[in-house]
Amino acid sequence: MNRRVHLKDIAIVSCCLVGVYILYGIQHCGSDLKQSTVGSSLIEDEGDISDLPCFFNREVSRNVGVHGYRKLMCLKSGSEVFLPFTFIRNQFEMFGNFAENNGIEEFDLSSSNSKVTNPSSTYSPFAEFMHFASFDVEGRSRVLCVSASDGVPVSTQWDPAGYYYPTQIAQYALAHFSSWVRRERLKQNKDNRYTVQLKKQEESASKVRDEETNSLVIQFKDTLEFELESYRPVLSLDLKVDPEVGTGLSVLLQLQDHEQFSLSYTQSNSFIQAKDNMFIFGFGEKANNRWLRLTRNLHTDLKKGLAFIGDKKRIKQLRKARIKVMSLVFYGSGKVANISLSDNEDLRMFFDGANWFLKNQDEKGGWPSNVVFNPGRKKYPEAEEIQPGWYGAMCQGQAVSVLARAYHVTQDPKYLEAAESALAPFQVASKDGGVQATFMEKYTWFEEYPTQPSTFILNGFIYSLIGLYDLQITSPESTLAKELYKKGLESLQAMLPMYDAGSATFYDLRHITMHTAPKIARWDYHTTHINQLLLLSTVHNATLFKHTAERWRGYMVGKRAPHN
Repeated sequence: MNRRVHLKDIAIVSCCLVGVYILYGIQHCGSDLKQSTVGSSLIEDEGDISDLPCFFNREVSRNVGVHGYRKLMCLKSGSEVFLPFTFIRNQFEMFGNFAENNGIEEFDLSSSNSKVTNPSSTYSPFAEFMHFASFDVEGRSRVLCVSASDGVPVSTQWDPAGYYYPTQIAQYALAHFSSWVRRERLKQNKDNRYTVQLKKQEESASKVRDEETNSLVIQFKDTLEFELESYRPVLSLDLKVDPEVGTGLSVLLQLQDHEQFSLSYTQSNSFIQAKDNMFIFGFGEKANNRWLRLTRNLHTDLKKGLAFIGDKKRIKQLRKARIKVMSLVFYGSGKVANISLSDNEDLRMFFDGANWFLKNQDEKGGWPSNVVFNPGRKKYPEAEEIQPGWYGAMCQGQAVSVLARAYHVTQDPKYLEAAESALAPFQVASKDGGVQATFMEKYTWFEEYPTQPSTFILNGFIYSLIGLYDLQITSPESTLAKELYKKGLESLQAMLPMYDAGSATFYDLRHITMHTAPKIARWDYHTTHINQLLLLSTVHNATLFKHTAERWRGYMVGKRAPHN
């Protein structure tokens, strides 16, 4: 809304009055905000309403010697004053939107805009990971696409060309694992696959026995086409190509308005390319004379293609659109097997992430982020840039959470061995290439980003603790995981009060270690803090976590710490 209240807009006038009421409540710190109805009955006569010049902080500016007052146009009705919502929104970080209730237009005002998820049971490393089942990691704006070669998201957070960010890959895997577990619990994991089969032998395609897998597969040359009409959006297949011949797969999609797009998966080394209504995803040499498992959410791939060319209008239309898979066309020379379309393939996508961690763990047990952190010292002006190859505790911890779950499902020791190896960076100081820091020369902390000075980011630290907890439960023999977890938990209990800002939470402790202005956590990070503490409260009897979480939950509805 970029206009102020007009006389006949009773709904907006009412909402502004609610805004004034909330401002009044803000002045009474520490008091409960009780439900109250402020209606148009306070406006005795619409003709009584008049414009009123208002000055915000005029007297305060004089008193403190800082020019900070503003003039705005308000409305007056008797002794009541109505402020524009745009002012309330910007000055007090309020949120508002029009709503309809039984045909009556209303206006919803909120003091926060994120969601707390109450744990439904005691946390287990073999169950859902927090509220991640609701995450669409690959759909985030900072994800370029899902790599066709590795089946994991490609980040653009600190490099627009795209790179593999281990933390994002871990969250992708945990989100899909959580979705799979939830469907298992709700008995929704029915086999709804539509299997694409070669109905008859022909010159360009035939069934042969593959020596590597000792199974019947389809061998094709030139062109092999399957005509389909399926609304299942997830394509899965195994592909092996002849490196001497340009080989790939093209998927024809049709939207409800009959507009068509083509998704191509080729031997290109580029993550994503675009040409007219065709979007190309490269799997490089990964399928050259060896089997590559492709699992593609076609809806996501189309969305990422449209984002790549900056077509925001079509992306918006795609949110509610169903896509129809019209055909699959293989070209070149190669073999293909296990072609299917389904509504979801969460477990396969989870293992794409888990296996990425197996393949990319280095000799020090870590997964380095190969991108500059703090470029131009913009995020942390008091810290230097961190060159590519740094480790982060949040990445290490969430990767351990992934590997613990992969071991639980498969009982394959390679996942547990990788998780154990991932503890090595926890024992090395962040200034020496690890992730461990010490607060006030006493409390052990695991750094999300290894800055100097240390920043002590809260959410990343707790995620690392959850990973250590997952490993100590999955592998009770891991004395190192227990030791690291115990030290971290003691630090959290001692330092947690320092993150309480009285009406919000601090994202980190830069104001202490770097002597700069504090960083208040955005509401989504604030709720992450709450959700993490609620999780810990299910596995520990310490009342600190539960009580702190409840106090911080109150901040989201306008409660404040009391004045002296």
